[in-house]
Amino acid sequence: MKCGQAGAKYSAISTLTALFLFILLAAAHAESDIKEGYDENTEITVRGTVAEVSRAEMMMGPMVVKLRQNSRIYNVITAPPWFLARQGISLAKGSPLEVKGSKYYGRDGELYLIGRQLRDPATGRTSVLRDMWCKPLWMGHGHGRKRQNEAE
Repeated sequence: MKCGQAGAKYSAISTLTALFLFILLAAAHAESDIKEGYDENTEITVRGTVAEVSRAEMMMGPMVVKLRQNSRIYNVITAPPWFLARQGISLAKGSPLEVKGSKYYGRDGELYLIGRQLRDPATGRTSVLRDMWCKPLWMGHGHGRKRQNEAE
């Protein structure tokens, strides 16, 4: 291989590696907003109507519900779709929802709520998303493995 070809190949590999790292870091930064720690000091209960349901920035992340309470919109971080399905939780646009969670403002300036409990006002059923240590039940960190369908 000639010297010029080796340099071009090395340059292309370096560029692709840098691009891959940039994309990886950008995705991690976008996801970091919703991975902020749960703060019991900011815990509130919000009742409203589901305005929109979407997935978090990274496809493996939790579902995000835009919950409208009067003129205010909360971006509610719930749980991954598989966990919600296992818990029998259905999040549909226009349905009433009560959420207990930790409130914070994201880097994007929007209001977020990390969900700890979801309650369906129509049925009265409460689903628990986080354990007594505020850890996500779907993560399986020992104490979080126990399946909890009803609030205690």
